[in-house]
Amino acid sequence: MKYLTYILRNARRNPVRTGLTVASTAICLFLMMILLSFFAMNEEATKASRAYNRIIVMNANGFAGMVPVARVRQVAAMDGVAAATAFSWYGGKYQNERALFAQFAADADSVFDVLDEFKVPPDQLADFKANKDGAVIGRKLAQDLKLKVGDSLPLQGDIYPVDLKLNVRGIYDGSSRSDLRMCIFHYEYLDELLKQVSMASSGGSLATSSSQRSGNAGMVFVKCKAADSTAPLCRKIDDEYRSTEFPTRTQTEEAFGQMFSEMLGDLKDTIYWIGGAVVISLLFVAGNAMAMAMRERTTEVAVLKAIGFTKGLVLLLVLSEAVLVAGFGGALGSLGCKALCEAVDMSQFTGGMLPFFYVPWNTALIGLGVSFFVGLASGLAPAALAANASVIDGLRKVV
Repeated sequence: MKYLTYILRNARRNPVRTGLTVASTAICLFLMMILLSFFAMNEEATKASRAYNRIIVMNANGFAGMVPVARVRQVAAMDGVAAATAFSWYGGKYQNERALFAQFAADADSVFDVLDEFKVPPDQLADFKANKDGAVIGRKLAQDLKLKVGDSLPLQGDIYPVDLKLNVRGIYDGSSRSDLRMCIFHYEYLDELLKQVSMASSGGSLATSSSQRSGNAGMVFVKCKAADSTAPLCRKIDDEYRSTEFPTRTQTEEAFGQMFSEMLGDLKDTIYWIGGAVVISLLFVAGNAMAMAMRERTTEVAVLKAIGFTKGLVLLLVLSEAVLVAGFGGALGSLGCKALCEAVDMSQFTGGMLPFFYVPWNTALIGLGVSFFVGLASGLAPAALAANASVIDGLRKVV
């Protein structure tokens, strides 16, 4: 600790160079945190879904296939099932623009029993259940669209050939790590409109080809009574419908989330390669700054060694300075990025692509560790040269 003042004074000796080194480290690591947090955050959220004991029933052929809505009642009646709801993506437009938030048709009576991490005031929930045109939206979505309970929420059909005239009956809330930008409305309301369109297009009779859109639950979200019943229920449901016209693929909510991560393909590896390139560039920047600093202090280092400073001590002082400068930049970039994402809702700037965004602690600490590594590696060569420099040559040299 007695050499700390000396190290700090050396770090501030050329404030412009030190400031530029700190700034470049901070900016690079800030951007790295944004890129890496996208994957780390998804992984954390996927693992956290285990606590909810939910499984998802979808068509074996993927999202393009049907899951008849009658199966919601059948699955709900199975042993080990606490609640089940249809979950059908609508994907409409809001105010003639593509709505960049999730819109799901669900069973009003059971959807918040399944999604029990979301909380709706009892009076608002009762009002939502009693009104078929009602909708419940997330707190952040209400803030984004400046909506309150009682406001209208018209959605224009894009995927489906029907428009919805919804009315906000409730606003749900939850943790900051959950999707608070969803719109949930009555499945029956959407299905009735689809049946009307199907009847009109088929001349008054529900032909099979024209009624494919109605009666389709999209997916079935299932809340299990216990964690150990999720795997047996997945097998039981798939076995039940294996030989039917619409076989199913049932998986846990965690596996469902991982399926989307796998769709990114090689993008994850590409991001990691970019991160590696950033680290290498930081090594060059910090290494160049330390090399210039040591060149300016050749005579000073020689004097230190002449008055009794050992090679090891000189090496330690130079490395400490390099780690201090790079570590300070790393703290600003990684921990600063985390603090900013905690204080400001960054997801509102993603154009609806992400319902929430944060920097996990493990990612921030990795960024901080990278900065210490950059400081150590960049200062190693200049420190070794300074430690092994000749005292006589150093005293002769004019810098």
